[in-house]
Amino acid sequence: MFSKRLSLTFCAAAIAFLTMTSAACKRPAPESSAPAIEFQTDNFDLDGIGWMSEQADENGVDLNVSGLCALDSNVAFLFGGVGVAAGTIRSFLLRTIDGGKSWHEVMSPVLGSELTHVAFSDHQHGWALALWSVEGPGTVLLFGSTDGGKTWRQLTEVQRSQGHALPDGFPLSMTFTSALNGEIELAYEGESTSIDDTREEIATLASDDGGVTWSMVRRETRKRLPVETPAAHHDCGFDSTDWELHTRAANDSITVRRFDREQDHWRVMTLPLHFQYKRGRVLSSP
Repeated sequence: MFSKRLSLTFCAAAIAFLTMTSAACKRPAPESSAPAIEFQTDNFDLDGIGWMSEQADENGVDLNVSGLCALDSNVAFLFGGVGVAAGTIRSFLLRTIDGGKSWHEVMSPVLGSELTHVAFSDHQHGWALALWSVEGPGTVLLFGSTDGGKTWRQLTEVQRSQGHALPDGFPLSMTFTSALNGEIELAYEGESTSIDDTREEIATLASDDGGVTWSMVRRETRKRLPVETPAAHHDCGFDSTDWELHTRAANDSITVRRFDREQDHWRVMTLPLHFQYKRGRVLSSP
């Protein structure tokens, strides 16, 4: 009897130990949260595109997110345009310094434009490319930051190449390898021999003074590739922290994920895309 009781006790202890071990080894589920979003409080003048104001006041506005740029485990940026069904009203640049728990607008909006690219060469030096988007691509403005994206100032208007049927080139990419050296790729409509052979001309501009002046260093013509919008955008900070931006068509929210190496799991933040708009302001509460 004593031997049987001892055996049962041993089995119960073993089961408890295995259960505890399994729970300890199991990777935690992603942690989800709803971040706070704060836009600039200054009224924004829709001079020239005021016909969109009534639609915005009545129906609200939507964020059209172009991408995500991460610096480290705490600091990252979301960027794109604020618009209505009729078109883009202004740009936006949101910055988080607490790993995505809250986001604050840090750059003065650019009228009728969206930010297409944001790039950093290090923790301090960053650039943001704004493209006029009302009724087709237009003026391209470049902004710069030297304090980690806390403040921004306009550096220059990026000039496009001459001699194209459609002179307004569309930005394809922007990279900076140092605080001085960077490149921008612009795509132009090229001559096509058939519907199935649509060509585009790619002009590469280079700067060696931090983005103040640009000159063309390469030009090539290639077949236009189909435009594919990835379901997820991945970026890695300078400290190797992984961030992901997930967008879904016809949805009123996006998902931002950051991998927490200490906890060994993904922290998930769901951000709304639709906001109320009153008297030239995007209201911070969706």
